[in-house]
Amino acid sequence: VPRNGYNKFSPLVLRNFFPKHGKVLTHGIQLSSNYYFDEKFNRTDNQSILSYILTFRNKAVLTVSGINEYIRLLRPFDPTNTGAVQLPIGHENNFNSIQAQFVSKPQSVFTYLLEGIAGGYYNSGRRISTTAQIGYRFQPYVNIAINANYIDLDLPAPYHHYQFWLVGPRVDVTFTKTLYFTTFVQYNEQIKNLNVNTRLQWRYKPASDLFIVYSDNYDPGPFATKGRQLVLKWTYWWNL
Repeated sequence: VPRNGYNKFSPLVLRNFFPKHGKVLTHGIQLSSNYYFDEKFNRTDNQSILSYILTFRNKAVLTVSGINEYIRLLRPFDPTNTGAVQLPIGHENNFNSIQAQFVSKPQSVFTYLLEGIAGGYYNSGRRISTTAQIGYRFQPYVNIAINANYIDLDLPAPYHHYQFWLVGPRVDVTFTKTLYFTTFVQYNEQIKNLNVNTRLQWRYKPASDLFIVYSDNYDPGPFATKGRQLVLKWTYWWNL
């Protein structure tokens, strides 16, 4: 959210416990908040998160959180991002949700993340969101990953029931210590767009790179090209 003339407070309190035995390395409770006020100290929005975090000895992490959000809109906003009616400036929203997330041990060649959120949303609506990320490393050259996100929004009039998918496979290839290639594909049902992005990176000296990037955007139905571009970026690290 672009802002000017504001005051921000971000308190955080954390209490950790360190078991001497068992599969749990640490566990603890955390309370964090972000509060925004205008120059007259009128609250514009805040988010407070109460979490219980378990870190296992293999470095996998399980987090369960309760979230409270208050938002007073600073500009018109469509909570569905579909071209529907925009909520007006000053519209107040206060809602609660529950979130659970599990991240697998990062040192494995097979990694995954699972996340779910359920609770309120803008305009006294309801939101359910699930996310899954799966990755596999073919040591030491190739890393393959896929991300899938499903969102279910149920909002009162003038809105209705919305369901969206966001799916994005990705492939990273390391040819040498200085030459890398990345391909990313994303299907976004919310904005009806299929994007293909490829990038070749050559690190010809430390902190200096040559990038060649090609991207394509398609309308998935009927399948048609929206636009494409080829970008060349060159960086050079110069010490004086």
